[in-house]
Amino acid sequence: MNVTFRCPHCDQIGQAEFDPATRELACPNCPAKWPVCEGAVAGDELRQCLVCPSTELYIRKDFSQTLGVAIVALGFVISSVFWYYRMPLWTYGVLFATALIDVVLYLVVGNLLQCYRCQAQYRGVAGLAHHGGFDLETHEKHRQQKIRLAEQAAEQEQARGTDQRASSV
Repeated sequence: MNVTFRCPHCDQIGQAEFDPATRELACPNCPAKWPVCEGAVAGDELRQCLVCPSTELYIRKDFSQTLGVAIVALGFVISSVFWYYRMPLWTYGVLFATALIDVVLYLVVGNLLQCYRCQAQYRGVAGLAHHGGFDLETHEKHRQQKIRLAEQAAEQEQARGTDQRASSV
């Protein structure tokens, strides 16, 4: 089992192997290490994120979303060109071929587990049935929390700057 994550200390992408006996996770790019919560991994099943304390994880396909959108957009553009030249059979052929590629990729590509909060991705984890698919409400909750924390940090930084200017006068 492995995890791909953005290090909370150096902000670099890292990858680490883990198993049920893992008690500490380390960033391969910096000396940062943090403990893994007790019970986060039970057998081969992941119950909570190893990078952050979140228990909200979801299943998604292990495929680049950018590449998927690019395939669909390319199929649309090519079919539009055929449509412009009044070639409906080629137009529909390209659209059906694009749909067929999408179905084949859906069937062939495996799943991964992703954390809503820190976006860590877990591969090779068993027990995915205990986790659901993507939920927009949960995603939005974590997105809004991230924005509020960033605003709060900016306000605190601004307050510190105001205090320093006042003390130097």
